[in-house]
Amino acid sequence: MTMAAAGPQLPIVFDAVRVAFGGTEILRGISLQLTAGAPTVLIGPNGSGKTTLLRTAMGLIPPGSGSISWGGSSDLSVTRRALVFQRPVMLRRSVADNLRYALAAAGVPRARRGARLIELLTQVGLRELADRPAPRLSG
Repeated sequence: MTMAAAGPQLPIVFDAVRVAFGGTEILRGISLQLTAGAPTVLIGPNGSGKTTLLRTAMGLIPPGSGSISWGGSSDLSVTRRALVFQRPVMLRRSVADNLRYALAAAGVPRARRGARLIELLTQVGLRELADRPAPRLSG
């Protein structure tokens, strides 16, 4: 499988990021910089904010204050980025069937789904695994 280098997306910089839900502060003034090099490991007990941090980095949860940038850009659109948890919630279907479901949910016209499915599988290097049960893919 060929993957493009993530260089233009780095560093990922959190500057005094705060996130709160219902009056409970989940992330409190997080400032950090993720750069190329050795892998970064995010460790903490359940409920410590690891998932919230990742979702905020991806632009799925807006910070209440502070800022996040990817490669110097504060545009948090998730184009060409992905977040996959070790135990993702997937339907008990094949890889292709999961993508078909997502394409339908995204409003892609039925006539376009087959071609788009092939494009997506090819783009991420999973075309040969299209018929594999999704829950059996390695993390």
